[in-house]
Amino acid sequence: MSARLGSLLLILASALALYGMQRSTPRYMDLTGPIVERGVMGEAVDTRLFQATVERVQFARQLAYRRLGAEQVRDTGGVWAIVWLRLAAADTSATMAEAAWLGPDGLAYRHTDRLSLARGVPPYALDPGLPRSVRLVFEIRPDQARGAALLLSSRYGPRLDSQARIALDDVPVDADGRPQAIARYDLDQESPP
Repeated sequence: MSARLGSLLLILASALALYGMQRSTPRYMDLTGPIVERGVMGEAVDTRLFQATVERVQFARQLAYRRLGAEQVRDTGGVWAIVWLRLAAADTSATMAEAAWLGPDGLAYRHTDRLSLARGVPPYALDPGLPRSVRLVFEIRPDQARGAALLLSSRYGPRLDSQARIALDDVPVDADGRPQAIARYDLDQESPP
């Protein structure tokens, strides 16, 4: 009986050890995910291929722009987040193709695709020595404005490549943490800061 109990305890201990190893082993996505370069608004963040500096964030409830000679108006159930940033290629020509607004709850909002044929939408081609100011537009929930971060990379889903993660700590929010949004924002009239 004692040998049987010893065998049962050994099997149970082995199962617990295997379970612990399985839970503590990093997942494949964690091992091959992006190499994050962190920064804050107003400071340059260097990735492998480009440098990014967030200059300003503005919120709006409605966007307007001209497309094919007619004015287009886009409404949202949330809020539009407009981010201006300065991009510069590092050593060689590069592309900044992927942008996401990462909310404080971990919700990621990709650059909106609702602005078809609007001027200045990604991807952005970058050349060394020729920095440029660009504008990104995200459609987010109002509660995702405070404590957010901007994720930038040269391609969608970077694997073992750098990704800029810029804390958006200086965004216009009221005392309740809701974004201070203007009623209507014209994408064609506004110039970068």
